[in-house]
Amino acid sequence: MVAVFCMLPLTVVSAAEHVATGQGASERAALRAAMRSAVEAEVGVYLDSSTRIANYQVLSDKIYTHSEGYIKSYEVLSKDEVGGVHRVTIRADVSGDKISDVTNSLQQRQAVIGMNMEQPRVAVIAVDRSGKEYPTLSSVLITALQQEGFTRLIDISSANAGAKRAALSLTSNRYSVDLGQLAQLRADAPCDYLVRVYVQNDTASLDDILPGLHKAYISCAASLVNTNTGEITWSGTARGESKHWFGNSEAEALEQVADTLAPQLSKAAFNKAANIQQHLQLTIPQARLGTFSEAREKVEALPGVQHVYLRSLARGIYTLDLDFDGTAGDFATVLEQQGYHVTYFAAESVVVE
Repeated sequence: MVAVFCMLPLTVVSAAEHVATGQGASERAALRAAMRSAVEAEVGVYLDSSTRIANYQVLSDKIYTHSEGYIKSYEVLSKDEVGGVHRVTIRADVSGDKISDVTNSLQQRQAVIGMNMEQPRVAVIAVDRSGKEYPTLSSVLITALQQEGFTRLIDISSANAGAKRAALSLTSNRYSVDLGQLAQLRADAPCDYLVRVYVQNDTASLDDILPGLHKAYISCAASLVNTNTGEITWSGTARGESKHWFGNSEAEALEQVADTLAPQLSKAAFNKAANIQQHLQLTIPQARLGTFSEAREKVEALPGVQHVYLRSLARGIYTLDLDFDGTAGDFATVLEQQGYHVTYFAAESVVVE
């Protein structure tokens, strides 16, 4: 079996240009291998699977050295396919500037998200324990995600009643994730990720002395949850306090909270998108994999799979977590190429019959 990532010798053209060849089970895999090889040559160190690729870009956010590298642009010199093995040769312009210098345009960031997360649908809700929603805070977070390159955003405030109930329940119970409520949310407002913000609003009032005189103290706990697996991929907190006693104190405190949470969320979401290696969940009958040791060995042998963790075996069905260089759609393709029948896949989740 040919591994998805296989490095072949390369030739240095100039201080910043490299000609590199990669091969793999698909043209996409071969291109990724060539790009990674070019980056390794420029920085001259071992580069792990955190190399990031997206529409003519390689973005690296984890290089085990003091250097940091990425591919600024590339040209495909040749490509072919023999016996199911794809081979791609590129000339790559490798630079050591900051990653933000490459991804400073919206189009480039969208390319990263499209390549590594297939532009997921992200829903946002901010609510307190009484069920009161905070649409202004939700709007700021949505805008921050849009500016980071996410294009499919859902405001739960405008969703149907079923979706709102599920989202409210998921947000009010901020210490755990109810998989049943996630299923309800996906059914009523299809989304791959939910940004849930639990708002604690403590407002002091001097209405007895002067009506309308308030001071707001707001704290928020936010998290980004995969609606298919329940995995929390990011969490953050923020506090805000109005500087004055006045009628608009809540809005002033919320603005401080938004200023803290928005960059945290957008950076975390993009960093996840920039990581080609995704955490996936595989559900598959025990009969397809065999014993525990056989199951681990078979899944680890699949192209692009890095680590496999057996989570459960119930009623003859395995649930496994794994790290994979690509999306759930890419993994589903690999499984089909290996003869497995995929019956369902969504963001970070694949089910085999």
